[in-house]
Amino acid sequence: MARIVGGIGITHSPAAIFAHDRSLGGAPEWRPFFEPLHHARAWLAAACPDLIVMIYNDHLNHFAFDAYPTFALGVADQFPLAPEGGRVPDFPPIPGDFDAAACIANSLVTADFDPLICAELALDHGAAGPLRMLADPWPAPIVPIFVNVLRAPVPRPARLHALGRALRDAVAALPEDRRVVVLATGGLSHQLHGPRGGEINEAWDRDFLARLPGDAEALAGMTTRDYAMAAGAEGAETVMWLAMRGALPARVTPVVTGYLAKGSTGLGLIVLEG
Repeated sequence: MARIVGGIGITHSPAAIFAHDRSLGGAPEWRPFFEPLHHARAWLAAACPDLIVMIYNDHLNHFAFDAYPTFALGVADQFPLAPEGGRVPDFPPIPGDFDAAACIANSLVTADFDPLICAELALDHGAAGPLRMLADPWPAPIVPIFVNVLRAPVPRPARLHALGRALRDAVAALPEDRRVVVLATGGLSHQLHGPRGGEINEAWDRDFLARLPGDAEALAGMTTRDYAMAAGAEGAETVMWLAMRGALPARVTPVVTGYLAKGSTGLGLIVLEG
């Protein structure tokens, strides 16, 4: 039987991805994020996952607002990188696992989650960036699960937490013995437009990281508006971390935590074992 060996929450900030790709993580201004990232990379390598279930959002590089799903799931043997800034990043396609994805899709539909099933799915920095920050270039085959956190109506925080619990059962139903890591990207606080543009709420970010291991039910009980008010319009994508937490047992141990408020984003990282 497959089992989830841990979960990771990590920002997908383009600035952090840029710094990683250009080996700038050793600079003093980046160290508070990249030192814990080094430990997260070591943890992931030691965990030896056979599969990664990734919870992420697209930034209108694959999906468009003319047909924007609430949830989507990639069922394919590989996923190309989406073009961004007029070019496709110079990295190979990300490996998938068709059979595992099909099994997870069936389990989610049985649990009354009805994702759009995508035989073709291009992944932008929201998925590819954290993966390559955590390994060179890809740590394991993935099952990508897209979440709409951009266009109203978006799923409630409690719905994301429930998705995690459904994923826990879906992974347990996989027919082969596999080690699985659940990875959630996005956040932490940031807003890219309007009077609050560039605002980082460091107090909220640190509180969220501290509460996620043991107080996730309360975090899931908040509203989408609560997240947007505290973390900013784009920072509301942090709700995806609740899906990762919901997939883990009630009691977990944080083995890596990192945070850096830099640029226009609160850069967060957490690794949980259960």
